[in-house]
Amino acid sequence: MADRVRYWPAALAALAALSLLTGLPAVPGHVLAAAHRGLVLELPLLLALLALLHVRPGPRIVWAVALGCWLVLLLRLADMAALMTAGRRFEPAFDPALIPALWEVAATGPGTVMLGLGLLAGTGGLLLLCRWLSGLLLRPLQENRGRAGTLVLGIACLLAAMAGPGWLLQPPDRGPAGAIIEQADRWREAARMQARMAADLAQDPSSGIADADLFALLRGRPVILAWVESYGLSALTDPRQADIVGARLAALDGMLTDAGFHRRSGLVDSPVIGGRSWLAHGTLRAGIRQDQPLAQRLVLDAGRCGLSCALNRAGWRTLAAMPGLSMPWLEGPAWGFEQVMDRAAFPYAGPAFGWSPLPDQALLATLTPERLLPAAGPAAGPAAEDERPLYLEIVLTSSHAPWTPLPPWLDGSDGAADGTAFSHADLRPDYTDMAGGYARSLDYSLRALGDWLVGQAPPGALILILGDHPALDWISAGQGHRVPLHILSRDADLLRRLDGLDLADGMVPSPTAAALPMWDIYPQLLSRFSTQPLQRRTIHADMRGQPGRGMP
Repeated sequence: MADRVRYWPAALAALAALSLLTGLPAVPGHVLAAAHRGLVLELPLLLALLALLHVRPGPRIVWAVALGCWLVLLLRLADMAALMTAGRRFEPAFDPALIPALWEVAATGPGTVMLGLGLLAGTGGLLLLCRWLSGLLLRPLQENRGRAGTLVLGIACLLAAMAGPGWLLQPPDRGPAGAIIEQADRWREAARMQARMAADLAQDPSSGIADADLFALLRGRPVILAWVESYGLSALTDPRQADIVGARLAALDGMLTDAGFHRRSGLVDSPVIGGRSWLAHGTLRAGIRQDQPLAQRLVLDAGRCGLSCALNRAGWRTLAAMPGLSMPWLEGPAWGFEQVMDRAAFPYAGPAFGWSPLPDQALLATLTPERLLPAAGPAAGPAAEDERPLYLEIVLTSSHAPWTPLPPWLDGSDGAADGTAFSHADLRPDYTDMAGGYARSLDYSLRALGDWLVGQAPPGALILILGDHPALDWISAGQGHRVPLHILSRDADLLRRLDGLDLADGMVPSPTAAALPMWDIYPQLLSRFSTQPLQRRTIHADMRGQPGRGMP
């Protein structure tokens, strides 16, 4: 009796604690809910099996149990982290490839060394916790005590499992076996995704359009696509952001009207949320939904560069201005860009602001008409090159997380391009008001872009301003994958060709507008500005209204 009093309370407490850890739900709000408070089936069954086989667990068995629980716990934590930051669960076939990009963003906060030490201490601490709890759990068997009680507990859990989940047990799919089965299912889904992608890649919406008809209704006009980082619908609906961003859009409305611009605005479903901007960019270019790096790799390997290549084929010169690229962009030519302006191509020598390597005002101050003139082509010569209209894709980075510190606003352009005007800026980050910092960064980016459009946008251009993805879920909660889209031109006839889409006049989209899938923008541009109709169905038309799907 004394032995049972001595060993069983600690073993039962360890069983409950390990069940809570290995049965951790992906949704933070479900932690310690009724379905989480029960035992996972595998642990009491393991105890019963060891007792039945008269096994006295040594250090190796204890460490094996601890490592198994630790690995399952890491998978559960990965699910929770992915759901909070990307709006979906962990994808083992894809997400490890995102670690360098996530590290680059996260390291701009507390610092690389502190972050690395924190991660190391956290994972190591969890392993030691699992080892300690596993030792407590198996201690009655190590001491040859409580074998009968362990058998009774195992049989009781087995009978409860046969009756279904209840107050004693968590649902069977929440335990370690369920976690492993889920991961295996996601690996198999990755293989199925590749098969679906192969079918989609066989359908190029521009393949049936003759070069003379391709974008014929835009012939000779510049086309500009400006991506605004993290610009999601919550910026227009969340009380923490709507006043600031709404006031900026209202100011832009008046300023653009005075400059002769016609405007229409709507909503678009992005394939991603909280990050991975390059997947949104690739989705629009190719007209194929890409929410995983593998999907984009399949698109590029198939040579489906989409919008940029179609414009180049129709006679446009293609240029990408992407200051966030710290290394040469090897995929640039594969996406159809003749010239790529990465970080090294900008004369800016001032400080970085958070993740953003240079303020949007510095970026746009560099994009003058003189700077955008093409270099002399060795074959056609500069005169022939100059006659081609420009397709320009810009990525504004000042609204990229963590949204602090924010560059000061410059009332003039002096010292903006080379960074001297920012040399004495306050670089102290403020993480106490992240939602407010998000709103102020969008206000800065939209203001800078509006000034540039009024002062520098080529006459007759068709201009698309688009968010790449919403911000992290705790800022954009409830708005899903929707991002604003603004389409501008000084030629009203161009915008009339967009009739039929759910677009509102002006710079403020309706929050209830039907969202256009981002992968449908390229086919829409093809069909509305070419003089020959598309010969094939719109890519992923069957996905309309399903923005949260985890696979293309």
